[in-house]
Amino acid sequence: MMKPALFFLLALGVSSLSAREYRDLTNLDGVTIKAELLDLTDDGMLKVNVNLKPFQIPLASLSQADQDWLRLWDLERKQGKEAAYYSRVIFEDDFSGGAFKEGWGHYKSGSVIQDGVLVGITPEGSDHSAVDNIKFPGEQDLQVEVKFRFVSEAAKSFNVWFDDKDYKGAHAGHICQVTVSPAQVQMSDAKTGGFTLENGLYDRKKANQLTDEEKKMLESKTKRVPVKLELQKWHTLTARTKGDTIFVLIDGKEAGEFSSEGVAHATKSLVSLTTNAVDVHYDDFSVKAAAKPLSAARPAAR
Repeated sequence: MMKPALFFLLALGVSSLSAREYRDLTNLDGVTIKAELLDLTDDGMLKVNVNLKPFQIPLASLSQADQDWLRLWDLERKQGKEAAYYSRVIFEDDFSGGAFKEGWGHYKSGSVIQDGVLVGITPEGSDHSAVDNIKFPGEQDLQVEVKFRFVSEAAKSFNVWFDDKDYKGAHAGHICQVTVSPAQVQMSDAKTGGFTLENGLYDRKKANQLTDEEKKMLESKTKRVPVKLELQKWHTLTARTKGDTIFVLIDGKEAGEFSSEGVAHATKSLVSLTTNAVDVHYDDFSVKAAAKPLSAARPAAR
Protein backbone atom coordinates (compact mmCIF):
# COMPACT_ATOMS: atom_id res chain seq x y z
CA MET A 1 0.00 0.00 0.00
CA MET A 2 1.36 3.45 -0.97
CA LYS A 3 2.29 5.62 1.98
CA PRO A 4 0.22 8.86 2.26
CA ALA A 5 3.29 11.08 2.18
CA LEU A 6 4.60 9.48 -1.03
CA PHE A 7 1.16 9.73 -2.63
CA PHE A 8 1.05 13.44 -1.76
CA LEU A 9 4.45 14.07 -3.35
CA LEU A 10 3.47 12.22 -6.53
CA ALA A 11 0.19 14.14 -6.71
CA LEU A 12 2.06 17.40 -6.26
CA GLY A 13 4.36 16.46 -9.11
CA VAL A 14 1.43 15.65 -11.41
CA SER A 15 -0.22 18.95 -10.46
CA SER A 16 2.96 20.85 -11.31
CA LEU A 17 3.18 19.14 -14.67
CA SER A 18 -0.45 19.87 -15.48
CA ALA A 19 0.12 23.57 -14.71
CA ARG A 20 2.78 23.89 -17.41
CA GLU A 21 1.82 26.04 -20.35
CA TYR A 22 2.98 25.55 -23.93
CA ARG A 23 2.54 27.67 -27.02
CA ASP A 24 3.59 27.52 -30.63
CA LEU A 25 5.74 30.64 -31.05
CA THR A 26 6.43 32.14 -34.47
CA ASN A 27 9.24 34.60 -35.08
CA LEU A 28 9.34 37.43 -37.61
CA ASP A 29 10.91 35.08 -40.21
CA GLY A 30 7.95 32.71 -39.95
CA VAL A 31 9.79 29.96 -38.07
CA THR A 32 7.62 28.21 -35.45
CA ILE A 33 8.69 26.31 -32.34
CA LYS A 34 6.74 24.75 -29.48
CA ALA A 35 7.93 26.11 -26.14
CA GLU A 36 7.06 25.78 -22.50
CA LEU A 37 6.38 29.29 -21.16
CA LEU A 38 8.21 30.23 -17.97
CA ASP A 39 8.37 34.01 -17.56
CA LEU A 40 8.37 37.38 -19.30
CA THR A 41 10.88 39.80 -17.82
CA ASP A 42 10.47 43.55 -17.47
CA ASP A 43 13.11 44.12 -20.15
CA GLY A 44 11.13 42.11 -22.72
CA MET A 45 12.85 38.70 -22.60
CA LEU A 46 10.67 35.60 -22.77
CA LYS A 47 12.05 32.68 -20.76
CA VAL A 48 11.09 29.28 -22.17
CA ASN A 49 12.05 25.62 -22.26
CA VAL A 50 12.40 24.00 -25.66
CA ASN A 51 12.99 20.25 -25.57
CA LEU A 52 13.74 20.64 -21.83
CA LYS A 53 16.49 23.19 -22.49
CA PRO A 54 16.19 26.79 -21.22
CA PHE A 55 16.26 29.68 -23.68
CA GLN A 56 15.57 33.41 -23.63
CA ILE A 57 13.78 34.93 -26.62
CA PRO A 58 13.42 38.69 -27.21
CA LEU A 59 9.70 39.42 -27.24
CA ALA A 60 10.21 41.86 -30.13
CA SER A 61 11.53 39.01 -32.30
CA LEU A 62 8.16 37.23 -32.26
CA SER A 63 5.07 37.78 -34.37
CA GLN A 64 2.73 40.59 -33.32
CA ALA A 65 0.03 38.05 -32.45
CA ASP A 66 2.44 36.24 -30.12
CA GLN A 67 3.61 39.50 -28.56
CA ASP A 68 0.05 40.59 -27.81
CA TRP A 69 -0.90 37.19 -26.41
CA LEU A 70 2.19 36.92 -24.24
CA ARG A 71 1.68 40.38 -22.72
CA LEU A 72 -1.83 39.34 -21.70
CA TRP A 73 -0.54 36.01 -20.41
CA ASP A 74 2.06 37.77 -18.28
CA LEU A 75 -0.41 40.36 -16.99
CA GLU A 76 -2.92 37.69 -15.99
CA ARG A 77 -0.27 35.66 -14.17
CA LYS A 78 1.05 38.64 -12.22
CA GLN A 79 -2.05 40.74 -11.60
CA GLY A 80 -5.00 38.41 -12.12
CA LYS A 81 -7.67 37.86 -14.73
CA GLU A 82 -9.45 41.16 -14.19
CA ALA A 83 -6.30 43.19 -14.84
CA ALA A 84 -5.74 41.17 -18.00
CA TYR A 85 -9.35 41.71 -19.05
CA TYR A 86 -8.96 45.51 -18.92
CA SER A 87 -5.62 45.58 -20.70
CA ARG A 88 -6.30 47.87 -23.68
CA VAL A 89 -5.19 51.38 -22.76
CA ILE A 90 -7.43 54.17 -24.04
CA PHE A 91 -5.87 57.07 -22.17
CA GLU A 92 -3.31 57.70 -19.44
CA ASP A 93 -2.05 60.85 -17.74
CA ASP A 94 0.28 61.11 -14.75
CA PHE A 95 0.14 64.93 -14.89
CA SER A 96 3.93 65.16 -14.91
CA GLY A 97 3.97 67.45 -17.95
CA GLY A 98 2.86 70.52 -16.05
CA ALA A 99 -0.33 70.86 -18.10
CA PHE A 100 -3.30 68.77 -19.17
CA LYS A 101 -2.30 66.12 -21.68
CA GLU A 102 -3.90 66.44 -25.11
CA GLY A 103 -7.30 64.76 -25.08
CA TRP A 104 -8.77 66.32 -21.95
CA GLY A 105 -12.00 68.27 -22.18
CA HIS A 106 -13.48 70.57 -19.53
CA TYR A 107 -16.90 71.86 -18.51
CA LYS A 108 -17.26 74.68 -15.99
CA SER A 109 -13.93 73.63 -14.56
CA GLY A 110 -11.26 75.64 -12.84
CA SER A 111 -9.05 72.57 -12.36
CA VAL A 112 -5.31 72.99 -12.80
CA ILE A 113 -2.14 70.91 -12.86
CA GLN A 114 0.19 71.75 -9.96
CA ASP A 115 3.29 69.90 -8.77
CA GLY A 116 2.48 66.87 -10.88
CA VAL A 117 -1.12 66.39 -9.75
CA LEU A 118 -4.54 67.43 -11.01
CA VAL A 119 -6.13 69.84 -8.55
CA GLY A 120 -9.89 69.64 -8.97
CA ILE A 121 -11.55 73.05 -8.63
CA THR A 122 -15.13 74.11 -9.11
CA PRO A 123 -15.07 77.89 -9.69
CA GLU A 124 -16.68 79.87 -6.92
CA GLY A 125 -20.29 80.68 -7.72
CA SER A 126 -20.53 78.04 -10.48
CA ASP A 127 -23.87 76.32 -10.96
CA HIS A 128 -22.17 73.01 -11.82
CA SER A 129 -19.33 70.98 -10.35
CA ALA A 130 -16.05 71.01 -12.26
CA VAL A 131 -15.93 68.38 -15.00
CA ASP A 132 -12.67 67.17 -16.55
CA ASN A 133 -13.26 64.48 -19.13
CA ILE A 134 -11.92 62.17 -21.83
CA LYS A 135 -13.87 61.25 -24.96
CA PHE A 136 -13.21 58.14 -27.09
CA PRO A 137 -15.01 55.64 -29.37
CA GLY A 138 -17.72 53.76 -27.49
CA GLU A 139 -16.89 50.77 -25.31
CA GLN A 140 -19.09 48.62 -23.10
CA ASP A 141 -16.68 47.38 -20.42
CA LEU A 142 -14.27 49.94 -18.99
CA GLN A 143 -11.86 50.40 -16.12
CA VAL A 144 -11.03 53.81 -14.69
CA GLU A 145 -8.20 54.00 -12.20
CA VAL A 146 -7.04 57.13 -10.40
CA LYS A 147 -5.08 58.04 -7.30
CA PHE A 148 -6.83 60.64 -5.17
CA ARG A 149 -6.70 62.42 -1.86
CA PHE A 150 -9.09 64.64 0.03
CA VAL A 151 -6.99 67.59 1.13
CA SER A 152 -9.27 69.25 3.68
CA GLU A 153 -12.72 69.21 5.23
CA ALA A 154 -13.89 71.32 2.28
CA ALA A 155 -13.50 68.29 0.00
CA LYS A 156 -16.96 66.75 -0.13
CA SER A 157 -16.67 64.10 -2.87
CA PHE A 158 -15.84 63.37 -6.49
CA ASN A 159 -17.56 61.38 -9.21
CA VAL A 160 -16.34 59.11 -11.96
CA TRP A 161 -18.95 59.31 -14.70
CA PHE A 162 -19.41 56.88 -17.60
CA ASP A 163 -21.40 58.68 -20.32
CA ASP A 164 -22.53 58.46 -23.92
CA LYS A 165 -23.12 61.95 -25.27
CA ASP A 166 -24.90 60.48 -28.32
CA TYR A 167 -27.49 58.81 -26.10
CA LYS A 168 -30.60 60.98 -25.84
CA GLY A 169 -32.54 58.92 -23.33
CA ALA A 170 -30.75 60.32 -20.27
CA HIS A 171 -29.82 63.84 -19.21
CA ALA A 172 -26.34 64.73 -20.55
CA GLY A 173 -25.96 61.15 -21.79
CA HIS A 174 -25.24 59.93 -18.26
CA ILE A 175 -25.04 56.12 -18.06
CA CYS A 176 -23.61 55.26 -14.64
CA GLN A 177 -21.36 56.70 -11.96
CA VAL A 178 -19.21 56.04 -8.93
CA THR A 179 -19.12 58.70 -6.22
CA VAL A 180 -16.44 58.69 -3.53
CA SER A 181 -16.49 60.71 -0.32
CA PRO A 182 -14.38 60.30 2.83
CA ALA A 183 -17.16 58.20 4.37
CA GLN A 184 -18.96 56.51 1.49
CA VAL A 185 -18.80 54.97 -1.96
CA GLN A 186 -21.93 55.24 -4.07
CA MET A 187 -22.65 53.33 -7.31
CA SER A 188 -25.55 54.41 -9.50
CA ASP A 189 -27.34 53.48 -12.71
CA ALA A 190 -28.11 56.90 -14.19
CA LYS A 191 -29.46 55.65 -17.52
CA THR A 192 -32.53 53.97 -16.04
CA GLY A 193 -32.40 55.82 -12.73
CA GLY A 194 -32.18 59.43 -11.66
CA PHE A 195 -31.13 60.86 -15.04
CA THR A 196 -33.56 59.03 -17.31
CA LEU A 197 -35.73 61.27 -19.46
CA GLU A 198 -38.41 58.61 -19.83
CA ASN A 199 -41.84 59.88 -18.74
CA GLY A 200 -40.27 63.20 -17.78
CA LEU A 201 -38.80 61.62 -14.66
CA TYR A 202 -35.58 63.66 -14.57
CA ASP A 203 -37.45 66.99 -14.79
CA ARG A 204 -40.05 65.92 -12.25
CA LYS A 205 -37.29 64.81 -9.86
CA LYS A 206 -35.71 68.27 -10.10
CA ALA A 207 -39.11 69.79 -9.39
CA ASN A 208 -39.68 67.44 -6.43
CA GLN A 209 -42.78 65.99 -8.07
CA LEU A 210 -42.02 62.26 -7.90
CA THR A 211 -44.51 59.74 -6.59
CA ASP A 212 -43.58 57.47 -3.70
CA GLU A 213 -43.37 54.55 -6.14
CA GLU A 214 -40.95 56.49 -8.36
CA LYS A 215 -38.82 57.44 -5.38
CA LYS A 216 -38.62 53.79 -4.38
CA MET A 217 -37.64 52.85 -7.94
CA LEU A 218 -34.87 55.45 -8.00
CA GLU A 219 -33.54 54.24 -4.67
CA SER A 220 -33.14 50.77 -6.18
CA LYS A 221 -30.86 52.27 -8.85
CA THR A 222 -28.19 53.22 -6.29
CA LYS A 223 -26.07 51.32 -3.81
CA ARG A 224 -24.07 52.93 -0.99
CA VAL A 225 -21.30 51.34 1.04
CA PRO A 226 -19.45 52.91 3.99
CA VAL A 227 -15.71 53.57 3.82
CA LYS A 228 -13.26 55.49 5.98
CA LEU A 229 -10.70 57.52 4.03
CA GLU A 230 -8.18 59.71 5.79
CA LEU A 231 -7.67 63.31 4.76
CA GLN A 232 -4.32 64.07 3.10
CA LYS A 233 -3.65 60.36 2.43
CA TRP A 234 -3.37 59.12 -1.14
CA HIS A 235 -5.74 56.31 -2.12
CA THR A 236 -6.36 54.49 -5.39
CA LEU A 237 -9.83 54.09 -6.87
CA THR A 238 -10.48 51.36 -9.41
CA ALA A 239 -13.94 51.58 -10.99
CA ARG A 240 -14.95 48.88 -13.47
CA THR A 241 -18.02 48.23 -15.56
CA LYS A 242 -18.54 44.69 -16.79
CA GLY A 243 -21.87 43.81 -18.35
CA ASP A 244 -24.56 45.22 -16.07
CA THR A 245 -22.32 45.47 -13.00
CA ILE A 246 -20.14 48.18 -11.47
CA PHE A 247 -17.19 46.98 -9.40
CA VAL A 248 -15.30 49.34 -7.07
CA LEU A 249 -11.95 48.76 -5.39
CA ILE A 250 -10.20 51.13 -2.98
CA ASP A 251 -6.46 50.56 -2.62
CA GLY A 252 -6.82 47.21 -4.36
CA LYS A 253 -9.48 45.91 -1.97
CA GLU A 254 -13.09 45.31 -2.95
CA ALA A 255 -15.30 48.12 -1.71
CA GLY A 256 -18.55 47.08 -3.36
CA GLU A 257 -20.42 46.10 -6.49
CA PHE A 258 -23.79 46.95 -7.93
CA SER A 259 -25.81 45.48 -10.80
CA SER A 260 -28.47 47.34 -12.80
CA GLU A 261 -29.61 47.13 -16.40
CA GLY A 262 -28.45 50.60 -17.46
CA VAL A 263 -24.82 49.82 -16.63
CA ALA A 264 -24.74 47.40 -19.58
CA HIS A 265 -25.04 50.28 -22.07
CA ALA A 266 -22.87 49.25 -25.00
CA THR A 267 -21.28 52.55 -26.04
CA LYS A 268 -19.84 54.39 -23.07
CA SER A 269 -17.73 57.01 -24.83
CA LEU A 270 -16.88 59.65 -22.24
CA VAL A 271 -15.33 59.36 -18.78
CA SER A 272 -15.34 62.32 -16.40
CA LEU A 273 -13.83 63.31 -13.10
CA THR A 274 -16.29 65.64 -11.38
CA THR A 275 -15.01 67.51 -8.32
CA ASN A 276 -17.56 68.44 -5.65
CA ALA A 277 -16.38 71.12 -5.06
CA VAL A 278 -12.71 71.70 -4.17
CA ASP A 279 -9.68 70.23 -2.40
CA VAL A 280 -9.59 66.91 -4.24
CA HIS A 281 -6.27 66.01 -5.85
CA TYR A 282 -5.79 63.34 -8.54
CA ASP A 283 -2.82 61.51 -10.00
CA ASP A 284 -2.02 58.56 -12.30
CA PHE A 285 -5.33 58.61 -14.16
CA SER A 286 -6.10 55.88 -16.71
CA VAL A 287 -8.98 54.57 -18.79
CA LYS A 288 -8.73 51.01 -20.09
CA ALA A 289 -11.07 48.89 -22.17
CA ALA A 290 -11.63 45.17 -22.31
CA ALA A 291 -9.43 43.03 -24.49
CA LYS A 292 -10.33 39.56 -25.65
CA PRO A 293 -10.24 37.32 -22.56
CA LEU A 294 -6.96 35.43 -22.52
CA SER A 295 -8.64 32.13 -21.62
CA ALA A 296 -10.54 32.17 -24.91
CA ALA A 297 -7.32 32.19 -26.92
CA ARG A 298 -5.10 30.09 -24.67
CA PRO A 299 -4.02 26.67 -25.90
CA ALA A 300 -4.68 23.77 -23.57
CA ALA A 301 -1.91 23.18 -21.02
CA ARG A 302 -0.02 19.94 -21.30
